[in-house]
Amino acid sequence: MTDYIVGCDNIVGGESGLIEKVCKVFESKGHTAERLNVGPNFVQSSGLKNSSSGKVAVFIVGGSDIGTYVDFRDGIKNGYYHWKYAWFAFASWTASTWITKEDLKNKPLVRAHDDNFSSGSSIAPYIGKSADYFFQENKQYVNYVYGQTPEELAKKILAGGGDSDDEGDSSASSIKDAIKEVMSFWDGEVECYVRDDTMYIHKIKDPEEECDILLSEGINIASDSVSITDYNPDTVNFLTVHWPGGDDIVYRDESLIARFGEKPLELDAVKKVIVTEEQEKTVDTSSTDTSTTVDTTDTDTSSTTDTTDTTTTTTETTTVTKTEEVPVETYEEAVNFANIEWAKIKRDDGHTLELKTVGSDTIREGQWCRVYLPSFNLDQYMYITRVSQSDGDSGWECSLSLNDYPPSLGEYQEESSEDEEDEDLEELDADADVDTGDV
Repeated sequence: MTDYIVGCDNIVGGESGLIEKVCKVFESKGHTAERLNVGPNFVQSSGLKNSSSGKVAVFIVGGSDIGTYVDFRDGIKNGYYHWKYAWFAFASWTASTWITKEDLKNKPLVRAHDDNFSSGSSIAPYIGKSADYFFQENKQYVNYVYGQTPEELAKKILAGGGDSDDEGDSSASSIKDAIKEVMSFWDGEVECYVRDDTMYIHKIKDPEEECDILLSEGINIASDSVSITDYNPDTVNFLTVHWPGGDDIVYRDESLIARFGEKPLELDAVKKVIVTEEQEKTVDTSSTDTSTTVDTTDTDTSSTTDTTDTTTTTTETTTVTKTEEVPVETYEEAVNFANIEWAKIKRDDGHTLELKTVGSDTIREGQWCRVYLPSFNLDQYMYITRVSQSDGDSGWECSLSLNDYPPSLGEYQEESSEDEEDEDLEELDADADVDTGDV
């Protein structure tokens, strides 16, 4: 079950009715839905409340605004919006330009006339790109649907987006999303990225061993192109991992501790194991026996029908395979657990970097790079999550988005039956090649 928060921008009137219709579709499928007042500020302000934690925001809109898209993405990414996800639901039945299916996929974005809240550097990487491009690049935080009725919008959200009108709760709207769901078992250990028409799946490499890209201020970083999002001050910077076989494993980030004070977290080291169990299920089988007696006396004929219900009970045994977390047994397993958890903390620390490089056309998504920016007191390895290349006035330019660690693959959700797994596989779009590398 999902908890939704539904709001609507001022469009053409009757927006409260749109919210109600979307909420009723969610509720008919067993989800909860909180109705907001009409107007953009009600949606954003709901995200600032701790009570929105873990909920999914739905914003029904009648126009396109790259500044708002970026605000929602950064808000979820950096933690000041507490939703776990957000959907932009485009009311395409209004036939407004920018929000038809064709415009969302093809029309170049521009800065909205009333956007007086966005920084130029935050929206610059997407000016001239389509709305579809933005959402594809940032699908781990925000997504979009369009439709000719509010009911269609709700159904598409339940189906995980895409062009399908089928209802459902699967987020496997593309082969990449479906594979990421499977890969979430190894979240923090495995990376997934797309180049051209091929998706690559690898074990995350050690940047100190694999990195051969240096981005340096005054050499190949374009001047005035750097935009840094600072660390979330609540980021864990002092991790203690307990394990039954020895001393605690401790990680500390002294620079963050000096800035924000100690933000501790203690964890017990565990590992996932596959277990098989036999479960017994009682099955009732019933049968009905019917007998008829005919009595003939003179010319009168009568009959009597006796019905007997027989119920029997049988027991069926089925084998169920599931995943369990158990304490680690060796020091190596404890260190592996600690390394992954420390990496996940880095991934979610809110620290990101946007910049442009000049002179190289070999930089690709999914690579590690060393970033040296002395004017920002920055010298570290960062992971390239987005690349946009163009032939600019100063030569070949690459606009890059960098994070401290590869993005999340999502929270692992174990399938409850083989039937569900089969249904998910049938939904896959097999148009892309997959390179599983050295996973």
